[in-house]
Amino acid sequence: MSPVAVRSGGRTILNLAQSSPANGTSSSAMTRKLRVLALHSFRTSGKTFALQMNRAGLDKALQDLLDIVYVNAPNAASGPIPEDVKPYFDGPYYEWWNAEKDEERDRVTYRGWDTSKDFLEKVVREQGPFDGIMGFSQGGACASTVAALQRLGVMLQGAAPLKFAIFFAGALIRDRNLSYIYKEKVTLPSIHIIGDKDYVKEWSEFQLTKWQDPILIRHPRGHVIPRLEGEKLQVMRIFLEAQQTQMQAQQQSSKL
Repeated sequence: MSPVAVRSGGRTILNLAQSSPANGTSSSAMTRKLRVLALHSFRTSGKTFALQMNRAGLDKALQDLLDIVYVNAPNAASGPIPEDVKPYFDGPYYEWWNAEKDEERDRVTYRGWDTSKDFLEKVVREQGPFDGIMGFSQGGACASTVAALQRLGVMLQGAAPLKFAIFFAGALIRDRNLSYIYKEKVTLPSIHIIGDKDYVKEWSEFQLTKWQDPILIRHPRGHVIPRLEGEKLQVMRIFLEAQQTQMQAQQQSSKL
């Protein structure tokens, strides 16, 4: 494979010529997998997210790198199930919040966020530690909020710091009560997968600007977990391998 440099913020972030083959075989077989907390999309479930990853072939393509923990949001779906969900995925269905709009005050409030926040604190406390966090659509917005709040010292205090984030079609945070999380860019390694035909593309691109030195993978489809192949899969793998290398270095340092 010819050398391909992935650049962000004016510097080289990933060198694909140094990555392992995209065949589910890591170059560092003795390195433990990265534990990732996965947050599903609006009115779906952890099971649905796992199926979406399976249908995209990403569970197999990344199986040597990731140990993914899928959880259901604590709030039952409070309204109709999306048309692109119900025919393809069985319930029960859950949501991290329901965005309620006050037309007179032109404000959006996330009903259910406080419950989700407490729930995720409990998940991390009881099932952690987690190396990273991952989300699709509303789950991406939720994951972004959790990661940012931990960096600000508002959430997951006492838990091991999250070291990276993965966003599939990450959505914009619209509740003004949470707008402060983006006053400064989130200084956490992140990779953002955005579809050219996705109806939340603009929101995903806005979210991208709120992270320092983000890695971007584009795909030609819509609001889906896409199949990543070739160079795009290599970008994902080398990003994750970089997190493994960093984790390994920190572990070695702590033993000195």
